[in-house]
Amino acid sequence: MFGVRIYGSTGKYGDIRCGTLIAYHAGMTSLKVLIVDDNELVCLGLGRTLSRRNIVHHYVEDGKNALSEVRGTFYDLVFLDIHLPDANGLDLLREIRRISPVTKIVILSSDGSEDNVRRALAAGALKFMEKPYDNSEVMEVLEAAFPRNPALHPPNEQG
Repeated sequence: MFGVRIYGSTGKYGDIRCGTLIAYHAGMTSLKVLIVDDNELVCLGLGRTLSRRNIVHHYVEDGKNALSEVRGTFYDLVFLDIHLPDANGLDLLREIRRISPVTKIVILSSDGSEDNVRRALAAGALKFMEKPYDNSEVMEVLEAAFPRNPALHPPNEQG
């Protein structure tokens, strides 16, 4: 069986098999996502949602490691918490945008005050998602940030 190795957030390799290989070559699974949150359960849960869609992801738990990741690796999308042990996510958002202007950033925080939402969007965040979030919100963000090319998908059987 043919397969492509991808690196996931757990530090282990996983295989993409059969039909997924075609999707991989069509560019549908080439997104790289960074999750920045000091709550490991949030990282693991969001990581599981991304893994189910064959999206390569990595997570870090503080601002210092987030900046190191963004400086060393291109990420298409960053899910970023506001309250980190060593940084304010809104300040970090500006720094990530400076380092990698095309990287899309979604704030993911339990502190959804009107001021935080306004500041995040003004600083260039694609969206502000308040915790607890629903997996459908993650999918909406992915679709909004990276619309699928209809030519890569089979036509709708219902016409």
